[in-house]
Amino acid sequence: MTTLEIKSPTDALTLALMLAVTAKTEEQSQECLEYAQEIATTLKPKEVEICKMAAEVALEFQKEIS
Repeated sequence: MTTLEIKSPTDALTLALMLAVTAKTEEQSQECLEYAQEIATTLKPKEVEICKMAAEVALEFQKEIS
């Protein structure tokens, strides 16, 4: 199990987006999306876009190494 240290709102948003995609249930996915939306309101639009790209790259990397 990997332990992640969330150091910033951008870290939190990236992780929330990743968890929303990989959640085991629709309910868990929705919960993560709600957190992501709340976090995104505190960031600049450019920061949100970067987090989306980071989450996408991280998920693609996870898929390739699995």
